[in-house]
Amino acid sequence: MKKRDNAAAIVPRVLVDAVPESDPAYPIITAILRVVPASRWAFARLEADGELGLLIDSQPNGAESSQLKGEFVRQRAKVKSGPRIAATLGPLGEFESGITLLFADARANFGILTLLRTSELGPFTSSEISVLTLALDATSERLSALRLHAHEPALRSRDRADRNENAPEAAEETTGAYYVLDRDLQIVLAWTAEDQRRTALTGLSTKLSNRLPAVLEETVRDLISGWHGDSSAQDSGIARPVPFLVVRTQPMSGPAGLFIGVRIDRYHAPNELSGPAARYHISPRELQVLALLLDGAKLEEIGNQLSITSSTVQDHIKSMVDKTGSRNRTELIARILGWESASEELPG
Repeated sequence: MKKRDNAAAIVPRVLVDAVPESDPAYPIITAILRVVPASRWAFARLEADGELGLLIDSQPNGAESSQLKGEFVRQRAKVKSGPRIAATLGPLGEFESGITLLFADARANFGILTLLRTSELGPFTSSEISVLTLALDATSERLSALRLHAHEPALRSRDRADRNENAPEAAEETTGAYYVLDRDLQIVLAWTAEDQRRTALTGLSTKLSNRLPAVLEETVRDLISGWHGDSSAQDSGIARPVPFLVVRTQPMSGPAGLFIGVRIDRYHAPNELSGPAARYHISPRELQVLALLLDGAKLEEIGNQLSITSSTVQDHIKSMVDKTGSRNRTELIARILGWESASEELPG
């Protein structure tokens, strides 16, 4: 099996200017925008108190915070909790269509992202919506895992973590998007297990896609570059073009000759925090501090919850920064989450 990795990244200038590359928000937005371009986009993290934290807008006009807060309230009026992908409910102005993603689990909200398109860029396609659904689930699950692991009495063993991290099966998912392409990379058949999740998008202006998003199409092109002749002589391939997606290719034969089977899954990192914690020798107490820090808690609040002083909290943070070889707190977070690079290699 061939393994390839597309390292090329097109990073929006406003994102570079507004957010350090080590910030966990940076690779989330970068990866989504690489696959699903937008005429305008806005992102905000939700803090532990429910207020908007980090806010980035590709076209700032001074009203970003109130607009996103209003959109969040409208979306939550439809569905009270959990991750959500839906047509944007706020006024679109000069834009033709919009999609909103709420990153959340059943107990907490983590962030909101809106993507808007003008008629020039065109409506969102069915394959783009499939990708956004996978991105929503992957991001929400990863942020939710911070809470789950914060209260574990002990870390899993290093041996188990190492085995899971090196197993190719770690990226397997039970749901995803499936396509059959012809040799010109045109979609001739598509199906997905996520149709029910997209009922909230029925009012959105979308079109049936005859091609994959450009980044994914280039990944497929790279994986099949050595294909010649009949399907039995070809190798299947696997690549991770952006952190939250795994793309697999499989040769398929049909009456018209060789076709390309493509499966797109969300990448699910094994063990979430326990693997990195074991690798960097992070203690259970330090992991609790980190999880609360990522939850938006201030040093004093972390100390109160863990019954330690603020200076002890700072000592734990400094210890983790040193153990991971990070330069600062945000780089520490990115390394633990595995988001310091949008071009990570697949395990195995």
